[in-house]
Amino acid sequence: MEYSTKARIANLACIIGLVFLSACASVNSKVYDSSRITTISEWVIEFAYEAGSLEQSQKSSGDAEIKIVRQGQTARDLQLRDDLFFMLKDDYRIPLRKESSRNSGRIQIHPIHFHSGGFKLLTVTLLDEKGETLARTKIENGDRNATFKEDDSFTKYAAKAIAGALGNPKSR
Repeated sequence: MEYSTKARIANLACIIGLVFLSACASVNSKVYDSSRITTISEWVIEFAYEAGSLEQSQKSSGDAEIKIVRQGQTARDLQLRDDLFFMLKDDYRIPLRKESSRNSGRIQIHPIHFHSGGFKLLTVTLLDEKGETLARTKIENGDRNATFKEDDSFTKYAAKAIAGALGNPKSR
């Protein structure tokens, strides 16, 4: 009888451990051309997409009219970009510029938020100066209270993942 109780407790502990592991923050990177990444001498961080929305209205004549409304990035997204810039520059010594030049590689970020707030996912694409994709990284936040990273800790986690994709030895 006691053996089966111990076995049940061990099984329960394994199940609980698997639940927590599946809910942890994670990084999934695909590097397509690591040798090309190391030859880029400067990088710029930019948003992969412009924030905006579409409005569609229909005239009384039956013709449809589409209006594109451009909005700025959210304050949270702007803060993420700025914090990533300084963390990568200061902590990982990645050569960054505020504005791109003809020779700049591009670090494109696309943040996704939980409906309740906080970052859910950050997709990062590394591009060379011609726009060729060199690497793609998905940085996912934990989805449980115990594993969820607040904005600052998520940004630090993301900076380390980006530095790793760039081949920075300090990120290991």
